[in-house]
Amino acid sequence: MEIAIPHTWSGTPAKLAVLAILTLFIAILTVFSLVNNIQTVFTHLYYVPIIIAAYWFGRNGVIYTILLSAFYFGAVSTLGSPDTQAILAALGRIVVFIGISLFAAILSITIQRQQAEIVKTGERFRGVWENVQAGIILVDAKTHTIIAANPEAQRMTGFSEAEMTGHLCHKFICPAEEGKCPIGDLGLKVDRAERVLMSRDGSKVPVLKTVTEMQVGREKYYIENFIDMTQLKDAENTLLAYFRESTLRIRNPIELVRDNLQELKDELKGRDANPAYLATSLAIQEKNMDDILNNLQGLEQAVAEKRTEIPDALREYLKR
Repeated sequence: MEIAIPHTWSGTPAKLAVLAILTLFIAILTVFSLVNNIQTVFTHLYYVPIIIAAYWFGRNGVIYTILLSAFYFGAVSTLGSPDTQAILAALGRIVVFIGISLFAAILSITIQRQQAEIVKTGERFRGVWENVQAGIILVDAKTHTIIAANPEAQRMTGFSEAEMTGHLCHKFICPAEEGKCPIGDLGLKVDRAERVLMSRDGSKVPVLKTVTEMQVGREKYYIENFIDMTQLKDAENTLLAYFRESTLRIRNPIELVRDNLQELKDELKGRDANPAYLATSLAIQEKNMDDILNNLQGLEQAVAEKRTEIPDALREYLKR
């Protein structure tokens, strides 16, 4: 015949073995004591398996206590020559047994729930820490040594967490000189400020950086988080270059038109206008204006064709 172990007890054979040994010892001691007319001393040993069972198995521990108490009451009632006073004393002890078991079980369940909540909170934090699309580095505020770095920070710097841990942030990931920390030494506030992050190959990665202080007990830490701005900066530089090119392509014909009109104005002062000369000069200016229009049309056509060298920001602007 197989004995089914409750699901909440599964995986705890060592605990069940210890409890079984204690129960057997208590049972033998109870029979021996009652046969020899000893009513009180041995009962103090009941608290050991009762508290252990309630702490280890919670509600099932209370059931164990009830069964153990039933055995004790049956032994008192059948062994020796129990009187009414002995029976009442046994019932009083049973009430105490069950009360202590309930208290221990409630305490155990509360602790287990708190531990489960701590584990769940840790898992949520770990999920955010490992998957957030921002680099995060934890720095000891007193020593300026790196304590931890999340995967995104490792990707951006090219260093593993093991390589960063224990090193000073100065000249390692931060270009500031030692003793001139913007936060700890200079008292500056870094809140979504454009900074650079040092990488393994010596390059400087443009980042949007925020540093906040965190107090844990008596220890103070800096939480440095930064967002990679490399693509944004590349797009910004491309946009500026394209604007410079576009400005030159439009400005040069406009300057020619301006200069030619000024020359035409100067030549016409104090003399009669020559229709043929005026027609030729105006045709030249018309050609210059056509160049300006063609340049603008070229930009519009580039947007329509979605040419890759046109930054998205400029494309949206030209579509207006």
